[in-house]
Amino acid sequence: MVKEKGLRVMDRGAKARICFFVCLGILFSGVFLFLCTTELYNVSGGHNDRFFSADDLYYVEHFFGYDMDTSPRVIKHPLLIVAGWIFARAERIIFGEIGLKSHYQLIVATQILVFLLSAVYLERLLRKHFGLDWGSSLLMTGLYSASFSVIFYTFIGESYIISALIIIMSFYYAAEGKGVILTLLGVAAAGVTITNAFIWAIIAFFACPVSIKRRLGILISAGVLFCAVTYVSPVGKAFFSQIISGGIRSANNYSDSFTFSECLKRIFFAFFGSTMFFIHTANASPFGEFTGDAMSFVPSGSTVCVLAMVLWIILIGVGIYKGENKKLLIAPIAVLAFNLLLHGAVQYGLKEGFLYSLHHFPAQILAAAPCLGRWKGKKLCVAAVSVIIAAELWANIPGVLKMIELAGG
Repeated sequence: MVKEKGLRVMDRGAKARICFFVCLGILFSGVFLFLCTTELYNVSGGHNDRFFSADDLYYVEHFFGYDMDTSPRVIKHPLLIVAGWIFARAERIIFGEIGLKSHYQLIVATQILVFLLSAVYLERLLRKHFGLDWGSSLLMTGLYSASFSVIFYTFIGESYIISALIIIMSFYYAAEGKGVILTLLGVAAAGVTITNAFIWAIIAFFACPVSIKRRLGILISAGVLFCAVTYVSPVGKAFFSQIISGGIRSANNYSDSFTFSECLKRIFFAFFGSTMFFIHTANASPFGEFTGDAMSFVPSGSTVCVLAMVLWIILIGVGIYKGENKKLLIAPIAVLAFNLLLHGAVQYGLKEGFLYSLHHFPAQILAAAPCLGRWKGKKLCVAAVSVIIAAELWANIPGVLKMIELAGG
């Protein structure tokens, strides 16, 4: 904003940002209205794992159910289940009894708002704290918005788009040094997906520009508050009685043991492939179930996608190398490293690695951001980012249509 004769006049960048987000809202709303005309949300008689191991049917029927879910899943998403239960009850008060398809669509409509808010925070984070000009921050936000993981988890019922918002907001308020808000975000991060407490803790510790004593205070406060809120919530008893046994069972059930070379290939395609692009798929779930009535990503992709993946990794490397404020990059690098360790080296959930894309994709965006900063190679990097966005659209639009075809619409 600039002042002109005592009035506040909107500058060019502010106008561009408003135009960008209005267009983004219209675009995603238009896609949603189109999807509502297909069979994608008609899930009566359907099954989980139809798309990339996502449990969307369980999510919309039980997480967002009129009756509280107290299954073992409560150890992974305790406060999200409570929020979904409140959502379902409020929905019934406002709309009365509605069908499962309409219920699913209301959840997705809410997720579109969550996505838009995450995009707004990401753009502001890139511009205010990572020093990008408005054009570069919008370009990188466009890359985020066009990625397949963002598109998928916006339009399919799952928790990951909510996690992405919390992670991005945590990066933002950590950089702002807002300890109280950051503490509340820690409660939300663990409440939505319990393992995200570690991601939030990494951000809070490495990105918050306060003393170590205060950072430790934030970590402890968030942990205590989460335990207290969860304990008094309707899922408190189920959560605390199952957390240890359920955690061990989950680790045993979802840990893989691929060979070193196979592991590297799967890391490459899970972290830098399906996160952004609709790569090659198999006509079954990641565990070989529902043959012909499901799809899952395999560690393979078209030449276009593979070249774009390599280009993206190069941009991340350039961003880390050219970043003027190295301290600012510690948190994104640490978040990416944590995910690579957990889902890569340890191989927890590596077979269905696409599920965790939005737990590390914001960190990838922030690590690459300095490549669009003020240096002589910026124009080349702008061109590279533009090429990647074009590759995303080239791969992801047919991918969504393929999903619709599988759903029978």
